[in-house]
Amino acid sequence: IFLLKAIVTVATRSREPAATPRGARENERLRGRAPRDDVRDDVPLLVGRDREEADIDEDNEPIGKRFLGFLECAGAIAKVVILLFIKMLLLPLMLGIWLDLATLSLFETTWSERIDYAGTDLFGSIFLHWVTGITFMLLVTVSVLQLREVAHPDILARVIRPQEPQPDLLGNLLQESGATHTKRVLLSLGIYAALLAIHIWLPARLLLAYDMGKYLPLFQPKFCHVLMPQIQVPAELFVFHLCMLGVLEKYKNNIGEMQHHWLLFMGNYLGITNQILPREVGQFSLVGTLPVFAEDASPCQLENTTSTFHDVGTSVKSHNDDIYPLWNNLLSETESMKRQELIRSSIHIMDRPEAPRYENVTTRRDGKKLLSSHAYIRLPSALSTNKLVVKTSNDATSNLLPTIIGPYRLKQGIFPGKQRRAKVSSIEVWCEEVGKPIPRPPEGWDDLGVGGAERHGRWAWGDEHLSEIENSVAVRIPFFNDPAANRWRKAFTLTRVAAKMMFLLFVSWFAISVVLCAVINFPLHTGHFALYLLRTPDDCVHDPLAFAIGVLLLFPFVCAIVKLFAASDYGIRGVFSLLLNWVRSFRPHQTHEKVKTLTTFFVLWLVVCPVELGFLHSSFFLGVRHSSDWYAHTHTLLVNWGTGTLLLNSWAFMCYFQMFTKKFWADIVMGDGQGDANNENQDNEGARQGGMDNPARNAVRENEAHRNDTNESTNFTWQGEDGAIARVIDSIQAFALGWEWDKVDKQSLLQDCALPVLKHLSISCAVQIAALSFTLVLPLVKVIGRQIGPNAFFRTFAVVGVVVDFINSSKLSLQSWFQAAHRIARDDRYLIGEILLNYSPHQAPT
Repeated sequence: IFLLKAIVTVATRSREPAATPRGARENERLRGRAPRDDVRDDVPLLVGRDREEADIDEDNEPIGKRFLGFLECAGAIAKVVILLFIKMLLLPLMLGIWLDLATLSLFETTWSERIDYAGTDLFGSIFLHWVTGITFMLLVTVSVLQLREVAHPDILARVIRPQEPQPDLLGNLLQESGATHTKRVLLSLGIYAALLAIHIWLPARLLLAYDMGKYLPLFQPKFCHVLMPQIQVPAELFVFHLCMLGVLEKYKNNIGEMQHHWLLFMGNYLGITNQILPREVGQFSLVGTLPVFAEDASPCQLENTTSTFHDVGTSVKSHNDDIYPLWNNLLSETESMKRQELIRSSIHIMDRPEAPRYENVTTRRDGKKLLSSHAYIRLPSALSTNKLVVKTSNDATSNLLPTIIGPYRLKQGIFPGKQRRAKVSSIEVWCEEVGKPIPRPPEGWDDLGVGGAERHGRWAWGDEHLSEIENSVAVRIPFFNDPAANRWRKAFTLTRVAAKMMFLLFVSWFAISVVLCAVINFPLHTGHFALYLLRTPDDCVHDPLAFAIGVLLLFPFVCAIVKLFAASDYGIRGVFSLLLNWVRSFRPHQTHEKVKTLTTFFVLWLVVCPVELGFLHSSFFLGVRHSSDWYAHTHTLLVNWGTGTLLLNSWAFMCYFQMFTKKFWADIVMGDGQGDANNENQDNEGARQGGMDNPARNAVRENEAHRNDTNESTNFTWQGEDGAIARVIDSIQAFALGWEWDKVDKQSLLQDCALPVLKHLSISCAVQIAALSFTLVLPLVKVIGRQIGPNAFFRTFAVVGVVVDFINSSKLSLQSWFQAAHRIARDDRYLIGEILLNYSPHQAPT
């Protein structure tokens, strides 16, 4: 398409100058006049054969242009399709294949087996590698973008392009040239390949060398296909991809927070925090003072200035009426780095304060930290002087010296002089003193709405306006901060900095590798253990399900650890300090009632109820004979207790998040809060359609609302933020965090939670034990038990007991359901289709 487009373009352009000028110029020649460009249309210039050729050219020209336009549209479509194919399909698929090749030996398989699997399920194999590659790309992209916002803006903010809104994605793809797209794709491919080799291939080689792959469950996968593998595998990969997108979108800032804490910890350890992380400007410290004019400087200062600046004369007398050379050189320079170097090289000749002086910062509206409100210092113009120090600039504002030069602030004043004059006009040089590290990344920095960096707080890119946060960042301290150091000193500094950076990179690589292994394998271990507690056979273990169970079980503990580290300001040492202070702050209660309540709750919830629930689970799924001797085997007893603990706390977790309600699943399907919104809209629509002009129906509604308000105080629920489980969690959390004994409520812990659970489990166990006893005592029941088997007999009574207990516990709900069904049947039988009139006893019959 592109080649054909180029050929047609060349052909069309080559015919354009030959269509009209040829005949026109020939006609002009026949008329004996010079060729003209302003030929009138009403004058017949073409005759004979020339006229016919011109008509042919006019007929062919629109066809060529239309064909060229068609080829341009086809080329644009082909360009978009090719770019999307490369970026969204080919690149992830290639990375997925490379990742599979990097870990092939750990899975104890060969490439030929992968090809055989692709032959049996081609779509599943391609989709598996694509999901693996796109997940790797998403993790790398999110991590790199977060690292850009975490590090100091002078390190990565000018190199890595931030995420930007793409309102016209197709237009951007068409506007940029193919060379630009090729360069970006090759650069991205190189970065992804390098990171894959560092973080995937190299750790895989190390695990293979030390034979550690057999201890990681990831490399001994177990699958149980309920459906056809050609259907189940793509469905599970699709669900995993959607879950990964949701997790990264919701918790991507947590990745940046982890990077910030890690770099802060390593920076404090290596002493390079000021070089790699952004910090606030805490205050300003006085560095020294220098006079404005050279005649007020001491001879020592002039001598040192002469050796420092080669463009200044050596005679002191010739400088008495000139500006001090440092200020003149600062006016001559326009680059901020060179100005900072000039000030830094002149610190040793300044008049240092006898005692350290500090001043607080003043913040401008844009966030910039200032020492004073003046942006410039106006120096006397040197254009008319004939001395050596001359400012050769035609700019009218060339005598304006900025007060902000990197980390330095300049402040002009009149101070006591050391020479002949009592008062000398001098300029004080102040330097930033870094304060606390700035927490990064800011909340909502990745918002793709209007405003850019200035509004959302991210580091600016290109010509964007700086945000208040970036304006308030202290200037990064360079690694080489001593310009007067000799060659050996600079070599030693370079070696030390290189060693620190290599150590930081190595430790970071090791930490990332360990975290990746833990994130993938520890949930699998936990899920396998949970399935073991649930007595799942080995041939029914499915690793994707085990991974999901492990993530759900570990999520509360991970959140607690993250909150603990977030509350600490000093890393791991701060965590130990917090725990120690928490233990020391414990104070026993004055009475034993609270202690008794708390102890009873923990004994019932952590020991008695799990044992009963584990016994019921083991007896129902494994058989009565297996559970009858579990008292004699400590291992079986512990396993049953673990099973009961897992089931009981999982049920409490699901009750807390209302997983047994329609609202929870409606929010998952339609979005957060949409389920309630739809119900409210339906209720409002029903109220509008019900008719406010129907007094009888309004009276019925008022009676029902009054009845609901009356029963609401006595209504008991396990689920939701106001349920029994939520009240227990709030009470335990308040007591555990702050030792608040007054939050230990007997009503919430025992009467509304632990005792009802214990009652229902005890009834279920009693029914089953009584049924087993009847099989041993009563002859008829014994015969029936032998015919159907003790396990089936036990399961039948277990189901019957649970159903009877459920009906007994739900009498109020069943009664309300029955009344509602009765009203519906009554209305359908007697009222629907009838015309109702208000009864008026005083109306006379007609």
